Amino acid sequence: MLASTMKSLALSEEAIDDGALAVSELVTNAFLHAGVPARFEPIRVPELWLWARTHPRKELVVTVFDTHRDKLPRLGTGDLLDSHGKGLGIVAALSSAWGCHPSRSQLGEPPIPGKATWFALPLPPSWPCSGRSLHSVVAAQRLLMLLAVRGFEGKRHSDLTGTSVVMAGGLKVHIDQDAFAWHNDDGTPCRHPLLDLQETAEHIICSLEAAGMARS
Repeated sequence: MLASTMKSLALSEEAIDDGALAVSELVTNAFLHAGVPARFEPIRVPELWLWARTHPRKELVVTVFDTHRDKLPRLGTGDLLDSHGKGLGIVAALSSAWGCHPSRSQLGEPPIPGKATWFALPLPPSWPCSGRSLHSVVAAQRLLMLLAVRGFEGKRHSDLTGTSVVMAGGLKVHIDQDAFAWHNDDGTPCRHPLLDLQETAEHIICSLEAAGMARS
C-alpha cells in the first residue's frame, strides 16, 4: 500500500525504497516492543496511516499506531550497521523528520488510546494534490467527522461569512477561509492550512490525549 501510494504521488524510486524500509522498521518495533494490551478486546494490531501535509513543508507523513504508551521509541546509540537497536536510527537517516506522540486508534470500535510513531518524506513540487483547495465550511464538517471517529464528539457552528467554529473535547477550533486555528491545553497557539485536514485532526487528537494524560 505504501509503495503504490508513494508512486501515485510521483515520488522517486529511491524515496519509495526509503519509505518501505523505514515503515518496516516502525512496524517491526510495534510488534516486537509494543505488543497488544491484554485488557483490550478484541485484540488490536498496529495501524498504518498515510497522509500528505503542506505545512511546514510539503511532505508525506507515514504513521504506525500501537496501543502501548508506556513503551516510547528511542534512538539507539549504536552504529547503523549494528545488528540490534538500529531501527529508529534507520528511520531518522531516511526521513526528513520523525517523532512520537499520544494518539487514538482509527480502526475498530471503540477507539483505543495509544501512541503514534511517524516519519515524513519530502513530496515533489508537482505532487498531484498540490493545487487543491478546501472550502472552510466543508473543512469544518470533515474535521468534526474525523474527531468523532476517534471518540471526540463535537459541535459545529458556521456563519454567513464562511467562518466556522468546531468544539470538541474542550478545544475550540476556528476555521476561516485559510486555516484551522486553536490553542492547546497549555495555551500554545496552533495554525494549519485547510488542505492539511488529516494533519490538523492528528494534532488535535494529540493535544486532547496529552491534556487527558496530564489530568489523570
